[in-house]
Amino acid sequence: MSFTSDLWTNKGRDRGFMAITCHYIDDGWRLRKRIITFVPLPSPHTGKHIAEAFYDRLVMWNLDKKAFCLVLDNASSNDACINELFESTPIVDDLPVGGKLFHQRCGCHILNLIVHDGLDVLEKEIDKIRETMKYIRHFQSRIEKFKLVCSQAPVPYKRPAWDVRTRWNSTYTMLQLALELKLAIIRYGNIDKSYKYCPENFPWNAIQVVVGHLKVFYDATMKLNGTKYPTLNLFFSEFSEVYLNIRRMSRSDYTFIVEMGHDMLVKFNKYWTMGNSLLAIGCVLDPRCKMHVFEYYMKEMSPGDVDRFIANLKNCMKELLKGYVQANANDPSEKQARKPKRQKTSTSAFTGITDTRAGLKDFMKDKKGSEPPKS
Repeated sequence: MSFTSDLWTNKGRDRGFMAITCHYIDDGWRLRKRIITFVPLPSPHTGKHIAEAFYDRLVMWNLDKKAFCLVLDNASSNDACINELFESTPIVDDLPVGGKLFHQRCGCHILNLIVHDGLDVLEKEIDKIRETMKYIRHFQSRIEKFKLVCSQAPVPYKRPAWDVRTRWNSTYTMLQLALELKLAIIRYGNIDKSYKYCPENFPWNAIQVVVGHLKVFYDATMKLNGTKYPTLNLFFSEFSEVYLNIRRMSRSDYTFIVEMGHDMLVKFNKYWTMGNSLLAIGCVLDPRCKMHVFEYYMKEMSPGDVDRFIANLKNCMKELLKGYVQANANDPSEKQARKPKRQKTSTSAFTGITDTRAGLKDFMKDKKGSEPPKS
């Protein structure tokens, strides 16, 4: 079983709470999740306190010997929690591959941190768009005036909306909306003397370029946020595309895009390990990908280390398989195979592989063409 855990603090900042969610597949091969605990967590939220609360709940539910991995946000206290679990509890004794795959960082949280660092480069311009949306929405009279301006531009009217600062994907949506309403916003600024946020010389072209680069991050976030279909098999290819996009940004003709790419790459390298074993295993076990997709992206990202990464991945998978064989050798329930019910699968789950990525498609064709025919 796999677990996710989150921490919250109330508005008064004097009470903390911890939630633990268990994720598993039932006998019918359906994805399931259950919140197994939601409890107060006294301050300070140190790694030791988090580890104790987590392990105690696993023992209470008799799940301490069934754990596979734990997904946490990227925080120093969570890193300390993992160290505490390994050093002060016996959980590692029952983990597959000696616990090498146990701690996983939340992918969407990593993307959020990466993009936020990049967007700091255009913080002033983004803030002006944010204030524009708030300004127009502040009074109904301004909304009516903006509707009139949209009809004159002509631009299809859309209700101005601003972002939630802590969620970069909402910032992306806001910038996209601003570009759609650009002509109306410029025209509105000419007739409302009190409006002062986006003058005629506002760098709309810079916003357009940024939105184009952010689309890769946005698409990845939307795919990996899914809860009704498996996402592990998508992570490796999506994060590889993100990495390659950041590298393209570092070679841009625009100085501010190069700066964004540099800041993003620093954050990316801080939190993501190239060739992450669990994400790579999820990719390889996808029958549409096998080892080919992993090999292709590793050649794109680190061509000099491909053989080493492939060898490490194969060794990890062999070790994982060996552990399962030993664990189930004496389990009579495993000797009688169950015929699972066929489940409908959302086609959106597969878009991470079927996007128009010409290089990958060509690579896959070459690999399939070189495989010997089945007898």
